[in-house]
Amino acid sequence: LKDFSAEVRANMDIKMFIKGATLLLDLEASSIEEIIHDMLEAVFTETPGHLNHAATTPTGISGIHRHFLTPNHSPHGSTLECEDSHNATNASSINNSGGHVHGRSHTLTRTTGSGLFATTTKLSALNKDELIEEAKKALLLEIKQNDLAYRRLSKTIKSVSFHENEGITMDQSWICALCSLKNIQKRYLALARLAYPVNLGRSNEGTQIILLVISPQKEKKTKCEIELGRTFATILSDLEFRRQLIYAQDEEEVKALLCARAHELEEEHEQLRHAPDRIDELIDNCLEPRPRCQVMSGLIADLRRRLPLYPSDFIDGVRGNHTVRKVTSSVFFLYFACLLPSIAFGVLNYNNTCGKIGVFRILLSQTIGGLFFGITGGQPLTVLLTTAPIAIYVKLIYTITESYNLEFYAFFGCVGLFNAGFLFIYAALDASRIMRWSTRQVRSIYTHFLTSTEEIFAMFVSIAFLVEAYRDTAKEFRTYYFDCISADQCRGVPVNDATVYNANKTLLNSPSPLATTPTTLVRDLVDTQNATATMGVCKPEVAILYLLLLACTYWICISMLNFTKTPFLTETKRELIHDFALPSAVLVMSFVGSYMFRKVELKPYSVDMDTFEWKVIDFRTLNWLNILGAMGLSFPLSLLFFMEQNIASVIVNSPSNKLKKGTSYHWDLFVVGVINTLLSLFGLPWVHGALPQSPMHVRSLADMEERITLTGNFLSTSFRVARVRETRITSILAHLGIGLSILMLPIPLTYIPRPVLAGLFVYMAVTSVSDNQLWERIQLVFIEQSAYPPSHYIRRVPQRRMHLFTGLQLLQLAVLCSCGFAEVPFIKMVFPILLFLQILVR
Repeated sequence: LKDFSAEVRANMDIKMFIKGATLLLDLEASSIEEIIHDMLEAVFTETPGHLNHAATTPTGISGIHRHFLTPNHSPHGSTLECEDSHNATNASSINNSGGHVHGRSHTLTRTTGSGLFATTTKLSALNKDELIEEAKKALLLEIKQNDLAYRRLSKTIKSVSFHENEGITMDQSWICALCSLKNIQKRYLALARLAYPVNLGRSNEGTQIILLVISPQKEKKTKCEIELGRTFATILSDLEFRRQLIYAQDEEEVKALLCARAHELEEEHEQLRHAPDRIDELIDNCLEPRPRCQVMSGLIADLRRRLPLYPSDFIDGVRGNHTVRKVTSSVFFLYFACLLPSIAFGVLNYNNTCGKIGVFRILLSQTIGGLFFGITGGQPLTVLLTTAPIAIYVKLIYTITESYNLEFYAFFGCVGLFNAGFLFIYAALDASRIMRWSTRQVRSIYTHFLTSTEEIFAMFVSIAFLVEAYRDTAKEFRTYYFDCISADQCRGVPVNDATVYNANKTLLNSPSPLATTPTTLVRDLVDTQNATATMGVCKPEVAILYLLLLACTYWICISMLNFTKTPFLTETKRELIHDFALPSAVLVMSFVGSYMFRKVELKPYSVDMDTFEWKVIDFRTLNWLNILGAMGLSFPLSLLFFMEQNIASVIVNSPSNKLKKGTSYHWDLFVVGVINTLLSLFGLPWVHGALPQSPMHVRSLADMEERITLTGNFLSTSFRVARVRETRITSILAHLGIGLSILMLPIPLTYIPRPVLAGLFVYMAVTSVSDNQLWERIQLVFIEQSAYPPSHYIRRVPQRRMHLFTGLQLLQLAVLCSCGFAEVPFIKMVFPILLFLQILVR
C-alpha cells in the first residue's frame, strides 16, 4: 500500500486525476473483453467542452450512465473543471469490433492548461481504433489450448488481506488493470462500476469495480502506471469505501468520496508513523510502578472513550446510503427477536412459578432494561434479555420459597439486589480483564476473535433453544397424540354439544328403554370426562398443526434470509427480503395459525396482568438467615451474569464486525447492575447481554460483501462485514415498541401461536452457529478432506491436534449441557460455577 502521509505523489495523483479521470457508472457488461472495450472507448473519446468537435458515443455501450470528466481550459491556466459528455455533439459511430468506421470522421483535439494536462493531442477516429486495439493487446493476455482460447488481464493490482478466521484472502470485488503504450503522451485513468458483480475468473468471482490505468512507456518511474495504480489501489483496498462507492449516485459523489478517503488515509498513515513513539511510551508506562489501588479505572476509561461519541450514536442511525432502510429493518428484527423470546420465557416462568412471574412482567422488564441500556449503555448494539439460565434460577428460587414457606417476591428481590451488588464490585475492580484468559492467545480482550469459552457457550445457547423447542413440541404430542383418551380406549367421549346430540339420538333409537338408561349414560360420560381431564383428549390435528407451524416458521425465515444468494429480483429487493425475514415469517405464520386454522384448538399462552403493582417489595418479611441465604444464592448468579454479559459483549466487539467506536466492558457491566437493582425492587425478572440476539443485531445493521471460494471441486459462498452502523436508535425504538406491545395483552399478542415461538427458537439456534468455529470444526469430521476450506487453523495445526482440541471442547460442552438441562433444580445451581471454570480449563 502507498503511504499517503510520506509519499508526495499519492495526493498529487488524486488531486490531478480526480477531474481528468473517466467514470463509467452502472456499466452493463458480462465479460472482460466487453468491459475493457467500453472503458477504452470512453477513455479515448473525451472531448473538451469549448471545442465544436466531439466523438460519438459508442454503440457498444448501452443502458449505462456515462460520466466523462474532462479537463477544461482555464483562463489562468491552472484550474481544472469538469464537464459531462452529453454537451458534446455526435461525430462518428464505431462498432464493437473496432475495425470499421461509420458516418463522418472528425478529429478530436485536446487542449488543456498548464500542469499535467498541458499538452495538445490530435487523434483521428481511425487512429483511435488502432490505439484501442493496441491497448487491448497490452491489457489482455490470450491463452490458447488446442482449438480453445480465452483472454485474461495480463497485468493487475489486487489487495491481499489477512483475516483471523479465513487466513490470507484476495479481494474479489475490485481489480486494477495496467498497461503502458508507446504512442501516447500522457497518462489515462478510468474507473468503471458495473451494474452487477461479474465473474472474471478465479479470485475475481464477484468483481464490480474495475480501475484502468494507461501510461506512456517512457514515463518517469514515479509516474508510471504501477505507481498510479498503487495510489488508487490503496484507496480501493478499504472494504467500507468500496461499499460507499457502489452506492454512490453520481460522479460528484464519487469525487467527494475519493477526496475524503485520501484525506483519511493521510491522517491514518501519519498516526501510524508515530506509532513506535507511542509504543515506547506504553512500554515505559508498563515498567513504571503502579499504585496498588486502581478502583474504577476501567469505568473511567470506558466513559472517556464513549462519551465523546455519544451524539454520533444517534447521527449514524440516519446518515449514509441505505441507512434508513437498514435501521428500519433492524428495528423490526430486534422487536420480534426480543418480543417473541420474552413471551416464550414468560410462559415458561409462569408455569415454573405458578403465575408469580409471567408474560406481563417479562415484557415490562424487557422494556425498562432495553430502554435504559439503549440510552446509557456504552455499547448499544448489545441486546439485554432474560434468558433460559435466568429462568432456571427463578424456578430454583420459587422451589426454595415453597419449601421454606418464604414470601417469593421478597426473597427474589433480595437475591437480585445482592446479585447487582456483586456486579458493581466486578465493574469497579475491572474484573472483565480476567476474560483475556479465555482467549486462544494471552492478549487483550479487546482484540481477540471468537475464543474457546465463547464458542462453547454460544453452542450451549443454541442447544438450549433447540431443547426448549423440542420440549414444547414433545409436550403437545404427548397431550394430544400419544397419552390421550380415544374412542377405542373408552366407552364414551367428553361432554360437549356433539356428545349431547349423540346421546339423545341413542336414547331415541334404543329398542328398549332398559337398554340404555339416562343414569347409566351420565355415569359413563362422567367417568370418561374424569379420565380425559388427567390424560387429555386425543386431538392429533393439534399436534400436527403445532409441528407444521414450527417447521414453516423456520423454513420461511431461512429461505428469506438466504434470498440474497438467489438470482431472483434485483440486489436491492433481495436485501430487503433478507432484512425483513423474521417479522415477515412471524406475521405470516401467525395469520395462518390463528385464522386459517382457527377451528383447531391451539391453546394460547397465559397472561399475568392482574398480579403486578407498581410497589416496592416489602423485605421486612425476611429474617437475617433468609438474607444470608439470598446472598449465598446470588453469588453463583452473579458469576452467570458476569460471564454471559462479557461473552455477549466480546462477540459483539469482535474484529470481524469492524466496529470503530471502541468498547466499554466495565461500564456496561455497571449499567446492567443498575438495571437489575431497579428490576429487583419491583419484583421484575432480571436481564443481561444475550446470545444470539446481540451478534444478530450487529449483522442486521451491517453492509456485507459476498465472497465466492473454490475449494477443490466445490464452490462456497461467504459474507464479510463491510461496515456496521453503530447507533442507539434501533435499540430505543424496538424497546419502545415492546413497551407499546404491553397494551396489546392479551389481545392481539395471544394471536401469535406458541409453535411460532418454537420455530423462532429453532431459527435463532441454527443461525447463531453459522459463524461459530467450533461448529465448523465439528463439520470437518464429516467432510471429505479435499473439500476442507482454506481456514487458517487447518493450514497451521495438524489435523489430529485440531480434532483433539475439538473433542475437548465437546467434552466441556457435554458437562455444561448435563448440568444446565438437569431435571433437579439444585444441580442447575452449579451451572454458573462450571461456566466460570471454563476460563481455568482454557
